[in-house]
Amino acid sequence: MNGHASQRGEPTSVGIIANPAAGKDVRRLVALASTFDNQEKVRIVRRVLAALAALGIERVWYLRDSFGIVERAAEGMTQRLDIRPVPIPCTFTATDSERAAAWLAEQRVACLVTLGGDGTNRVVARSCRDLPLVPIATGTNNVFPFLVDGTIAGVAAGLLASGRLPDCLQRWPRLEVWIDGTLADIALIDVAVSRERFLGARAIWDPTSIEQVIVARVLPGVIGLAAIAAAVCPRQDHGGATVKLGPGGTTALAPLAPGLVVPVPVRDWEPLSPDHAVPIETIPCTLALDGERELRIERAEQVLVRLSAAGPLVLDPRLALQEAARSGALLIPPLAL
Repeated sequence: MNGHASQRGEPTSVGIIANPAAGKDVRRLVALASTFDNQEKVRIVRRVLAALAALGIERVWYLRDSFGIVERAAEGMTQRLDIRPVPIPCTFTATDSERAAAWLAEQRVACLVTLGGDGTNRVVARSCRDLPLVPIATGTNNVFPFLVDGTIAGVAAGLLASGRLPDCLQRWPRLEVWIDGTLADIALIDVAVSRERFLGARAIWDPTSIEQVIVARVLPGVIGLAAIAAAVCPRQDHGGATVKLGPGGTTALAPLAPGLVVPVPVRDWEPLSPDHAVPIETIPCTLALDGERELRIERAEQVLVRLSAAGPLVLDPRLALQEAARSGALLIPPLAL
């Protein structure tokens, strides 16, 4: 698969969005989550850039941030790499990531490396369209991104951008929140219906206020509200599910945050197939998207959460290197040495 930009005769390019606020929410006060400070993010990006340069990538577009993660990572690099900021006005809010992802998709860069958690990637996925994501985990629960070294992610992104990687992109599902017929937002992991009427501290981890959790995929071994579904829904196909919380059914032990394993009462659950929608009956309410309260609903005629198969394209770095080895993409011809 060739890099999109190279098809137009332009330099092969890769995008980078690194969120300096990822991995710093209130859940660190109630759980034992790891902390990715910004200096560590600088080191991760430096490894990504070194790998991209080694793969012959010519240009990197990056989103400016309040800490200057990519600029600091590029300082002192000896490899030749044209590193440019995405030309958009920056407010240093989540809106920047959404607008930068849309701009990079329009420019047809080969792929987008993200540093963040589930929330960062959700914002990016709202506007990235068919731009492949290479997500590196630097958040809290990290269900969507991969816990992978920046070197490996950079090699995978470079192989894809340079056209040396067999087609191993995966289309992951997403959850769509529809309010009175209008698409209000999306989630990549889960949507939780909370009886709380105010957003407050956006991160959500207390199951006593949650009525229902809808998950895009039932995945074992995850952390967060999606772990409740993984505990009670034995789906082998990793399809979606909706789980209703409360007494009268069973109790699941679920890791709701790093180091925080609690019993959660579950009264019912059902599998959820693509294109099927779950009506939300608890109104007023707040909806938590991928672990963070984002939508406050005071009144509405109809609120639906729909499972869609049209989520983002994702490149798994380890799968990419496995396929590259099988195809010989990592071998250098003798005359090139």
